[in-house]
Amino acid sequence: MTSVLRRCGLILAMFFVFLNEGNAGMFGFLKKFDVLLFPKVRGRVEQAGAPVQGLKIIRAATYDTAETQETYTDKNGVFSFPPWTTKSRTPGKPLVEDRLRQVVVAQQGGEKYVLWHYVTARVTGEAVITEKLAHLNCSLEDEEIVHHFTKVENQTFTHDISSICRW
Repeated sequence: MTSVLRRCGLILAMFFVFLNEGNAGMFGFLKKFDVLLFPKVRGRVEQAGAPVQGLKIIRAATYDTAETQETYTDKNGVFSFPPWTTKSRTPGKPLVEDRLRQVVVAQQGGEKYVLWHYVTARVTGEAVITEKLAHLNCSLEDEEIVHHFTKVENQTFTHDISSICRW
């Protein structure tokens, strides 16, 4: 009986050695990957041609979970967020069709204005998205529309972004 318990203990110990982060490459579903939730975000908000100061800007990312960050516009109506990354096992899971949802909204009183709404399967960043998020020019009077930007990675497809902002 003691030898059986020792063998079971040895087998369990070997199993856990293979499951640690150092050996996770062998088991992709155990490895944590870097996921870029957002590149750097920078924008300017105006209303009736004048900058809007003190406007609450909310950035939300939904990947494994939903998370938010907040900032406010300065006296020139300018706001910014640094790049935002997380670690996740999801990209290594087989047969998982994962999506990253990015949202940036401006909140003025009870009104919310969509500065950015985008859904993608990419978690490593995309050239057009990085460029557009670095230059959000927004007027609270502009209508929210869906913009179609050609994908650098594949010219036959577009990124479809809902926004009141223009570029």
